[in-house]
Amino acid sequence: MVGAELSIPASEITPLDEGSFYTFQLKGCRVFAAGASGDEYLGVVTDVLDAGGREILKVDHEKKELLIPFAKSFLKKIDLAGQRIDVELPDGLRELNT
Repeated sequence: MVGAELSIPASEITPLDEGSFYTFQLKGCRVFAAGASGDEYLGVVTDVLDAGGREILKVDHEKKELLIPFAKSFLKKIDLAGQRIDVELPDGLRELNT
């Protein structure tokens, strides 16, 4: 079964506790960073990577990739219904991705 893909109807997914998410729910969400001049669009979550027990959001925008650790300290609001994630990134995180 290694490498196999398992699919079940969304109606049969076990509900999670508040503040918990299935990784497939995060894919396709638009990511924004709050700034002095308003919200800055960073891109769309195209994948959720497993980094040995810590997930990382892979955000793509105009052929650029940004990797954001899935950590409460960076993620300020996740609105699954609106397909939006608001983040507050620490200084230097964007430069690590270039």
